[in-house]
Amino acid sequence: MVDFSGVSLEGKTAIVTGSSRGIGAGIALQLAKRGANIVVNYVSEGSKERADEIVKQIQKIGTKAILCQASVMNIQDNPRLVDAALQISKDGKIDILIHNAALGNEADLKDVNVEMYNSHFDCNVRGPIFLTQAALPYLPRGGRIIFISSAAARLGVAGQTVYASTKAANEALVRVWAKELGHSHGITVNCVNPGPVATDQWFQSDEQFLKDMQPMIEATPAAPRVGEVEDIAPLVAFLCTEDSKWTTGSVLSANGGLYN
Repeated sequence: MVDFSGVSLEGKTAIVTGSSRGIGAGIALQLAKRGANIVVNYVSEGSKERADEIVKQIQKIGTKAILCQASVMNIQDNPRLVDAALQISKDGKIDILIHNAALGNEADLKDVNVEMYNSHFDCNVRGPIFLTQAALPYLPRGGRIIFISSAAARLGVAGQTVYASTKAANEALVRVWAKELGHSHGITVNCVNPGPVATDQWFQSDEQFLKDMQPMIEATPAAPRVGEVEDIAPLVAFLCTEDSKWTTGSVLSANGGLYN
């Protein structure tokens, strides 16, 4: 008899930051298909309609979803995300925390300014630190924390001085928290590190940046293309499951073989 119970997320509650579009939306839908209840997070009024559509899709799947407007850049918004999760949790627990929301603008070193530096580190690094701190009292043993990093953390792509630094910091947090939260809390902490993915952010990139990236894309071992959301979301979902219980402090490179 086939038994897929180890990859089921039935009854779990998950916060997916930045889940109105792109990779975040794909993750939210993938977790819902496995049975999880989802906090769909968006920031601006301009993304509310997209976020609401994700909520409706999740509800059609048959699990619970709740809309939550909050910015991880604003620490005062963290209680909104936590409270939203508790509203749809069956047992007062937040089982899964996905740190997906991020800024990712390109700028050569000569063009980096303090405003860009602060906004990216506030969103990509400070945000996850303090959201995790706020959610930690509700994460049970067997809980899961997962970061969405980027190939930029390791590849050394020109124009990504600030963005790459924040993603390298995410990977460092994964290693630190795996040790801090393992024995004490029974929580695993991992990172999924995509290469280029065909999202809105990718298509909004500078024309020169896209041109510079083309040789790398054509050399991708798995196939000469950018990744798709469908290449990434199932890997995140696996790390949320019971079958991944012996994996922590790791970086799963979802990049078609660009590097290991």
